[in-house]
Amino acid sequence: MERGSSKHSQREDDALKDELSGMLQGNRPTRAEEWRDPEPPADDDPDVPFADPSDR
Repeated sequence: MERGSSKHSQREDDALKDELSGMLQGNRPTRAEEWRDPEPPADDDPDVPFADPSDR
């Protein structure tokens, strides 16, 4: 059965998955220092259109 990744062993894949699960499921910033978080857009910033991946 193919796992899709040949860089790490199954044990390392599971360890990395467990390590990242808190960051992916948390409903808060994951950085310890607040100044490292990205700034939200300002009210007067122009809207940036997002590319539709189905247009390619």
